[in-house]
Amino acid sequence: MVKNFSRRVLFLCVLYVCIILGIFALQFTRGNAFSLSVGPFMVSAAAREDGAGDPRPELPLHVGAFGLDFFLDDANHLVARRDGGAPVTLDFAGVASSDSRLELSFSRGASIRFAYDKRGDIDVVAVSAVVPEGFSRLELPYRLSRSARLERRDSMALVGVGGKLYSFPGKPLSQGSASAVRNLVIERSAPVVYYQTWLPAKGLSLDQFASLPGASEAAWDRAVEKFASSALAVFRDRITSGSFSEQVAAAYVAEMGRIGMYRGAIEAVPESFKTDPGRTWLTSTFFNDLERKWAGFMTREREERTILAKRLADGNPAAFEFPSLVRYLVDRGSGVLLDDLIRVAGAVEIASTSPLQSAGLLECLMDMRQLDPSRARAFEALAESCERTIASALVRVGDSLFVSRDGKAVDTASSLRVASILIRYGAEMPDRAQWRSVGYLLVTSLLAQADSSAVLPAAFANGPDGLAPASDSLLGPSSLYPLVLTSNTWYPRAKSLATSAGAGIWAWTSALDVVATRPSADSLRLSVRFPQGETHYMVVRGIKPFSRIEIYGMDFRTDPRFESYNSSGYRYDPESGTLFLKMRHKVDVEDVVIHYGTPSPETSEPPAQPAPPETSEPAQPAAE
Repeated sequence: MVKNFSRRVLFLCVLYVCIILGIFALQFTRGNAFSLSVGPFMVSAAAREDGAGDPRPELPLHVGAFGLDFFLDDANHLVARRDGGAPVTLDFAGVASSDSRLELSFSRGASIRFAYDKRGDIDVVAVSAVVPEGFSRLELPYRLSRSARLERRDSMALVGVGGKLYSFPGKPLSQGSASAVRNLVIERSAPVVYYQTWLPAKGLSLDQFASLPGASEAAWDRAVEKFASSALAVFRDRITSGSFSEQVAAAYVAEMGRIGMYRGAIEAVPESFKTDPGRTWLTSTFFNDLERKWAGFMTREREERTILAKRLADGNPAAFEFPSLVRYLVDRGSGVLLDDLIRVAGAVEIASTSPLQSAGLLECLMDMRQLDPSRARAFEALAESCERTIASALVRVGDSLFVSRDGKAVDTASSLRVASILIRYGAEMPDRAQWRSVGYLLVTSLLAQADSSAVLPAAFANGPDGLAPASDSLLGPSSLYPLVLTSNTWYPRAKSLATSAGAGIWAWTSALDVVATRPSADSLRLSVRFPQGETHYMVVRGIKPFSRIEIYGMDFRTDPRFESYNSSGYRYDPESGTLFLKMRHKVDVEDVVIHYGTPSPETSEPPAQPAPPETSEPAQPAAE
């Protein structure tokens, strides 16, 4: 009995060993498992070892991402089709991957590529194909994964995974059962199909705005001119009475310059204001005293950079509220902060940003495309999400349009800044032209609320009875002027010269234009446009030490008294790389040519600053 039992145990042990060996043999014959993770894509397949001992993927093959399983097996193949012809099965040849891209290769030179991108709050899978010659399309089988579900919204079928929904924009998902096998059709004429996060449309449709009375460029131009005319009347009264701020003086001179009356504006401003020690860099482009006033600008700039650095370090999207942020950082040579900016942009949750922050990101996109195109992609990926955030914040009241984060409160200054960015965005992005109409309408709607003195409430409240001032706080015409007349170059501004002169070079100016060129490898020409016979003052930052400088085609020497001469002149601070220029225009466009390198013997000692022909004594600034 015991002997029979021992034989039975031995038999079973031998049987189990044979079964295990058989399984190993079967696996070796039919292939081992192959798995790969590429970004969000999970790839699994059978595999055989190639001659080098590496696994070679074979069918069945699965590529899974966001609730979909693209698969191939003995019954489901990648199929190529001709128009009106029979399908042709393509054989699977291999897998290649890099970063967040995955490529499947097939016979006849066909291939399917999966690429992942994150665009704000949207996950995007691009499925692209190389269709073999002679065929019009490929058909790739897929089905829903076990964790996914099929949801219907109105007439749409969507894939639900967790709390998110996904769809094929422009390619409706068939509404069969969740387990049904579907084919993704990729045409030769449109070789890329997108599968991405689906978000319900919020806010107002942009198409409805273009036909409204205030949405045209002509309506915007009329509203701006009406505001400028009303504002100028207020400015004149303030200047005449002698009771005005520096902001009023800056806006007054800028507007007078815009309508061709610059000389009259300079003469109308009292001498007591021009010599006031409390005056700042804001009006130094008109009234000189550049060096002393510039110290205040540098103090403010240090404070701004400290605030920006902290916001970027904290990942605070409030950083995108800073005007012309990319240009500011490029002009200041802030490479580290630019890197931080890209990092914050990649991590920001667009859905939680304010309309101004989203508009600021669009401004970053436009400026980065011009200054550093290689980095623009970080912002291009966010554009659609930013547009959606702004669109959801639009509030229509009759034929007027306003921006409100909560649908109730409207901030006037922020709204005007959003509007100016949208006008530019619609102009520079041909496929986004509707945003230009939105920007126009926002401006005309707000300016329609101004009184006869060009004054607006700082905020509005949108209630059951329409729009009403939210507080007693008001924005006067001098505060509104640079927000409304954004293209008036007479108003003192920072002019970036980075695209032509190099990063870090910019000007503080009221010139109609400043163009930088490089006549040679060791020279820089600044061509400055301003009315003939008039004088303006300009600061140029980022200028490296130079050997000589030409104005009027003559070599000039630096002179601390340059602002008092009845001629052009300059002072240079090598420690900060700052060039202070007085430009008295003999012609509309005056050139300042800066020469670097070692000077030749005949130019090593430039003559003293030339005195004007009519006098050898310094002229008083007020006499100009």
